Amino acid sequence: MSDKQYKTSTQVEAWFLTSEFEGQRAGSFRQERWCKIFSALQCPVRVFNIQGARHVLEKTFDSPEQVDEFRKAVMNGSEGRASVREGRLVNVLRVIKHTFFIDLYLPNVIAVYRRCAQLLREREGRVVIMASSPPFSMAVVGALLKRRFPEKVTLSVDMRDAWAMHISLGGNRTIRRCIEGRALRRADAVTTVSYGLTDEFEEAYGIKVDTLFNVATHYFEVKQKSEIDWRALNPAIDPGRLKVVYTGSTPIGFYDLASLTRGIKQLRERDPSAADRVQCIFVGACAEVESAWQAQGGSDNDVVFVPHVNHNMARAIQQNADALMFLAYFGPGNKGVVSTKIFEYMALGKPILPISLHENSDVDRLLLTYCGRSSRLHTADDIEAALRQMTVQGAEAVLPRMDDPERVRPLLDGYRDLSRRLIDGERRAAHMPQA
Repeated sequence: MSDKQYKTSTQVEAWFLTSEFEGQRAGSFRQERWCKIFSALQCPVRVFNIQGARHVLEKTFDSPEQVDEFRKAVMNGSEGRASVREGRLVNVLRVIKHTFFIDLYLPNVIAVYRRCAQLLREREGRVVIMASSPPFSMAVVGALLKRRFPEKVTLSVDMRDAWAMHISLGGNRTIRRCIEGRALRRADAVTTVSYGLTDEFEEAYGIKVDTLFNVATHYFEVKQKSEIDWRALNPAIDPGRLKVVYTGSTPIGFYDLASLTRGIKQLRERDPSAADRVQCIFVGACAEVESAWQAQGGSDNDVVFVPHVNHNMARAIQQNADALMFLAYFGPGNKGVVSTKIFEYMALGKPILPISLHENSDVDRLLLTYCGRSSRLHTADDIEAALRQMTVQGAEAVLPRMDDPERVRPLLDGYRDLSRRLIDGERRAAHMPQA
């Protein structure tokens, strides 16, 4: 059945509780995708988007075209912001936030709960609430509304990342797990972005979780390559060298930056002529990489940094790169972390240089499935050898790459299937069967 043929009751609406819809981060495109799918199924959409401590946007959409119009204005009108704020004071405030769970009772979080409760009291029809986490506060709001209005609310929680089980976050993990478990068990459906996270949530809370990869649909439309002036980004960039580019942020404790920077430094020490032919460029909030590079005594222009840029410029930089670096989460099995970035890279058809990728992890399997091969670089020697090989054979001959972005399109079927089930009011058994 096509989306146009699929009709829903006029009594059903979909409400999205999120913090991403007015931004350019990867999560914003997942929210955009959900909104388009629901509105294409003739289900009116209402978005509640929080930012900071006080801002709340409430906006309604009746068609995918309206969603497109709003998101294009966001992309064209915003300079974009780094997904990770940096600095010593920020780190202290982050610890305080996680220790005292401040993010769960910010003024705008309370405002969203009150506004949704008011609308639910006034409504007769049912509502599908799609709570996007992070921030986990939206999942808590959704769970509280489900508890208060059980007959009116069908709740789906989209766990794009772990909260209680995230080892890089502070706070009392026992209390966090209690809060997280109670919220997720209240949901009629729980989704996440990788098989690794699915396994973790199912084992920890005894719930059924669906895996919906964060496919970069915003990269499906092939855009003409926009030429860029590398030296305008940073005068230290040499347009004549192979450019290995990373775009994004590097949060504290997420990646093995010591091995990465040591591998780059070793290439300079052991094979200067090869080092002269390649340059690693980090675009965005990458202060942790800069610190790691300085710790290695790096002084040459083998590693170059570019401040945060907006999404359109980031995409242009990716298009002009010779290879794109993917930093896998530094932990057992990469902790099931699958960012949108890997799908962006694959959709561009660029060679991908994965760092710290574990065998049989989600990203490893994705590369094997859609690129025909993977690459697992863990030590400084591994990284040095890969960079040297690129300077001899070229990035395309050495690294995995996907030749057709359409190959991953079937992964979107799960989004549509779940949306239809939620609109129909299907309350699946949220808990795993007992042994």
